[in-house]
Order: sequence, then structure tokens, then C-alpha cells
Amino acid sequence: MRVLVLTTAASWTPDVRLLITLGAELAARGDIVTVACLSHGVLERSVEATFPRLPVRGITGQGAFARIRSARGIVAALRPDAVLVQSEPDALLAAMATGRRGGVVRRWVVGEDAADRNPVARTWRTRWAGARTRLTSWGRDPIAVSWPGPSSLRARRDAPTGTVVPTALWIVPPSEHDERTAVALRAAARLVGRHPSLRIVLLGDLAALQSTRVHAASLGLTAFVQVAPLDALLLADEVEAAAVWVTADGDEGAIATIAAMQRGVPVVVPAAMPFASIVASRITGFLMSDADVPAIVAELARLMSDRHEYDAMGDAARARASRHHDWQRFVDDAADVLSRASGSRVASAAIRPSLTTA
Repeated sequence: MRVLVLTTAASWTPDVRLLITLGAELAARGDIVTVACLSHGVLERSVEATFPRLPVRGITGQGAFARIRSARGIVAALRPDAVLVQSEPDALLAAMATGRRGGVVRRWVVGEDAADRNPVARTWRTRWAGARTRLTSWGRDPIAVSWPGPSSLRARRDAPTGTVVPTALWIVPPSEHDERTAVALRAAARLVGRHPSLRIVLLGDLAALQSTRVHAASLGLTAFVQVAPLDALLLADEVEAAAVWVTADGDEGAIATIAAMQRGVPVVVPAAMPFASIVASRITGFLMSDADVPAIVAELARLMSDRHEYDAMGDAARARASRHHDWQRFVDDAADVLSRASGSRVASAAIRPSLTTA
């Protein structure tokens, strides 16, 4: 099966990385996969550096019509059976570029309201793209979201088990500072009073988290706060954290939650999040409402003092992530959806080589 992964995203965000990693996995199974992204952009360079064996085509031109012409040229040259996109603008671009050739499959973002649930609000562009696009349940149902993280279980078996719980609270905030992140910082300030050696790690871009850092400074946390890239959680074999508190919404928050669980780290997720069902409260982590903050702080403080309880919750989180969010099952589902969208029943290769970035 020939698959074109099309995106006009400007940066290498977790949701875009998920889409392109999926394409790389399909290519490793034997499908013919090409990535089309904006030419000479940051994303194009990131894809070429991360997956050097994955062919990349550049979408050129400024403006919608120029990009449509460029995308049509790519489609005409590659003749894909299916085009995989993520955003609504990219679904429209793919629909205009493919015409009657191939099928367009869109992966919904976690928590995104489906256009077909509110037909009155749909524009002609949305209606036209929807008529040409197969809307999948990925992302609309958080249980179907996955992340190709390393096997922390194998790494932990090889490493000696420590007796001390890491005294670090990792927070995954959105780029725009919000009340959920403010609640997490206030909880961190209370934890510092119980554990003076606590470190607070904000995961994200340093410039984007400026408002969050200012709020942390207003709480007297400057000496305890450091900023690290989100890749420290997504790609590390082991995470030295007592807990990961997720306040980011959408795909970024869901992926961070699953990545932490895969690595055997308890998670704290606001109960109002659309992906809150990923977490089994008090078993793999904590679901939190505003009224629960004092109780959550007390339980996290106890967790950082009890290695046995910490390991038990981390093991339950890893087992749940493996059972409900298995990466290979996610890829199998994707291959089946793309095959049906293309009108063919082409099966991926039975041999499943492990995915590498080399």
C-alpha cells in the first residue's frame, strides 16, 4: 500500500511526531510511505534527522492555492492509495490535491469536537473536506491513543531497584499558562514544605513557559524549578520522577500521560480532561478536581516516602499502558483503516521489524 503522510505543521510537536512515527512504522512493515511537509521548514529538517530512511517531499508556495498546486504535483508523482492527515486544514488540502484518487484519512486530536456533531457550524470547506475524508475514531476515543515509547520494564529489570523515591515532580503544562497549571504549582509549593529537596521540572519550550515560570517565582519556587524539553519524558528509557502532573490538553497531554505510565511513573491528571479515563484513580495515578488538591498533596507526600507504594503504583501504570495503549495494536488499527480507505485489502507485512530512527 502506498501512503502519503501530509502535514503543514510548523514544528515537531508530539502529535505530529506521533503521525510521522506511525508512517515510519508502516514503512518498516513493508508499506511505501512518504512524508509531505512544508519545504525548507523546521519540521522537514526534524523528519530527515529523526527518520533518514523515510522519503520527504516539500510542499512549496505561499498561500492556499500555491500549496494545493504543490500538493497535487506530489500526489500525481506518488499516486498514493491513501493520504493520512491530522488537522482540518490539512484534510481540505489533501482532499483538493487527491481529487478522486485514493482516500484521505484524518486522525482526530484528543478532545476535539467532531464536526458531524454540530452540522450547523460546519462551513462549506469543512463539509467538502468531510465528504472526501474518512473520519477515524483515533483521538476521539482516548483509549485508542498510543505512544511508541521504549520498554522501561526491560530496562528496570536489568537495573537494581533503589530504596529511595525520586524527589522530583514533573509538570507537563500547555504553552499558555492556565488555571490547571496554577493549581499544579500551588500543590508543588505545598510539597516543597514537606520535602525541601523537591525538584520541579517543567517540560516544554523555555520561551513558551515564561508565564508559568513567573507564576512559580511568585510562589517562591524559583530555586526549585528547572525547564526540560518534553522529549525528556517521551523518549527517555527511565524517568527519575516521583510523579508526572499533566495539565496540557489534547494530544500533548494524552501522549505525556501514556508515556509516563509506560515508564512506570504515577500520573496526576485533572478529572475534567478528555483523556482522564486513561488513569485509574489511586491505582495508576490520581484523578484530581480542585477540591482534591490538599488530599492529592498529602498522598504525593506519602508516595515520596514509601518506595513500596511508589513501585506498586508505577507497575500498575505500566501494566495498564501496555494492556490498553499498546503501540503495535495502534499501528494495526491504522493499517486497517488506511487499507479500507484506499479501497484495497492490502495487508502489511507479517514480519514486524522493530522501529528505529536509523
